[in-house]
Amino acid sequence: MTVMVTVQPVGWVGTWHENPQPQWIIPLSGRWFVESMDGTCVEMGTGELSFGGDQHCRELQGKRGHRSGTVGDVSAVLMVIQFDGAPAPASPCGFR
Repeated sequence: MTVMVTVQPVGWVGTWHENPQPQWIIPLSGRWFVESMDGTCVEMGTGELSFGGDQHCRELQGKRGHRSGTVGDVSAVLMVIQFDGAPAPASPCGFR
């Protein structure tokens, strides 16, 4: 797996995309949001976890995967733990 830390500056909103690999995202400071293709939007802060597993999804109304961005007036610092292997297609838990 790969572990990285990313900083989303104040006001940053990303474009629609899929996670490159299954990954856990752990906010270390600040707040951020994730919006899914159906319009559901979840805000998270320090200590809350998000699992990104939207690889190979279908486009819906010009959207594919999710988009995310920073919430509030401080940068969001996120630790990302990205798995090297792709998920197993028919596995209940998604991994071999």
